[in-house]
Amino acid sequence: MIPPILKRTFYSLFRYPMRTNAWVYKNFRSPKEGLKVHLGPGQGNYINGWLNVDANFISAKIDLWANLLDPLPFRDNSVEIFYSHHVIEHLPESYLPTHFEQMFKALRSGGGIRVGAPHAGNAYRKYTEGDIAWFSSDFPYNRSSIGGRLANFIFCDGEHLTALDETYLTEIAKNAGFIDISFKLPTKESDLVGEEILSKENETDFSYPHTIIMEARKPI
Repeated sequence: MIPPILKRTFYSLFRYPMRTNAWVYKNFRSPKEGLKVHLGPGQGNYINGWLNVDANFISAKIDLWANLLDPLPFRDNSVEIFYSHHVIEHLPESYLPTHFEQMFKALRSGGGIRVGAPHAGNAYRKYTEGDIAWFSSDFPYNRSSIGGRLANFIFCDGEHLTALDETYLTEIAKNAGFIDISFKLPTKESDLVGEEILSKENETDFSYPHTIIMEARKPI
């Protein structure tokens, strides 16, 4: 992981250039319809045919350099679908309602979102059951205790800023105006995206997924 001090320095140095770039895109380059937007592709999840948006221009492959903590750089009613996978947990919890409201505003009528994040509900269930094997990852630290592995999963050394389950995601999405809210199995189920997107996801436990996937639509 990138040390926090380097991240803070990066965002401090490039805050206004990113904001300017996003403003220019929205006002002069952004299409008025038909966009498919991938928020936060990171280093290895670029999606062909989509607009891939990220703040990281050093190691990530992107189409648009923008900070997701700034207003989303899209015209109202111009986006067909937003997709983000293990991104929103990195946003400040207080900002999540605004993020969902901005996606809602940018979507066309009937447009949708597919959002994935660490499944805090299943993590708590497996912790209560004492199922240490469910917490198989040693990232970011090698922990032998189930409590240590739970901390890895939920907090990720401070990289994750909130914990999300079905009830909390539903609350945020409903308050933003979304309807037809449903939860899907990673890699297997979707009403909105095809195999190309599903193949970029990962899951090893389909009874208690590590990733929570929510889909929802803007009313027609």
